[in-house]
Amino acid sequence: MAKSLTWGECLDYTLRNLETWRNGGGRESAILYSGYFTRYQGRTFPVHRISKGLMTDICTSLEEEGKKNATINRFISAISTVLKYCKENEVITFDLPTPFKRRKERDKTVRKYYTKEQVKEMLRISKDYMFRDDLHDLILAASLTGMRLSELLKLPAWAVDFNLGVINVEMTKNEEARCVPIHPKLRSTLIKRCDNAPPKGYPGVKVFGNDWNNADAVRWQFGQLIHKHMDFPDDGTYVFHCLRHSFATWQLAGGCPPIDLMSILGHRHLQTTMVYAKPTDDGKRNSMNKLEF
Repeated sequence: MAKSLTWGECLDYTLRNLETWRNGGGRESAILYSGYFTRYQGRTFPVHRISKGLMTDICTSLEEEGKKNATINRFISAISTVLKYCKENEVITFDLPTPFKRRKERDKTVRKYYTKEQVKEMLRISKDYMFRDDLHDLILAASLTGMRLSELLKLPAWAVDFNLGVINVEMTKNEEARCVPIHPKLRSTLIKRCDNAPPKGYPGVKVFGNDWNNADAVRWQFGQLIHKHMDFPDDGTYVFHCLRHSFATWQLAGGCPPIDLMSILGHRHLQTTMVYAKPTDDGKRNSMNKLEF
């Protein structure tokens, strides 16, 4: 009897060949969410036995673990991607049971933003009380660049161009490179971290990533900072990613044109940028003061 095609074989094939999973910013997420299936069924599970009923059972189990609908939908998307990609490339020769039913994301968390005073307090506590210079520098960079955590951890030292005053962000979520201007308050930190860095193409020094095992380690330390030391609610509304929202909010309140902010953040659509940038009293006041009459 011929050996059945396994889930692990299809997953490996997709990770090795699908462009967005091989080199793109979505590789880590792909491994994370597809890994839920591996955790429940194992790598040797026959692919032809993946059914809508099985997927429903796993989704229910993830819900019982406390996973939200947004996470469950990402899991569904990851499994669907593997099956469809292998089908398109004739690795799978039988009919697929997809599409799997997605869940309504009624529980989607609305991210907040931090004030400048709150971020300054984060910097003070992380450095003077937690003795985490690595966390201090990462918070400073995230709040003054608007870069995603994954982008900061992957950032190589050669990508920081002090002559032009920009950070060249190449490993992005949507695979579109962009330049982020270096804020004057961040310059000395970047110089310290990039000092004696290898040239472009050398696989060594990362500006921030060498300090951390993974993004989860950063999120855990940041959670300790804001929940234990600063009494922010631990309900998912305040997380490290909110520093990106904060940067966008400060920029918009300071008068940055939305189209420029969209470019700095690396969004494809202005509507996405406006979700990140929250209205503030200072921003509305600045706009009113600029009104000529």
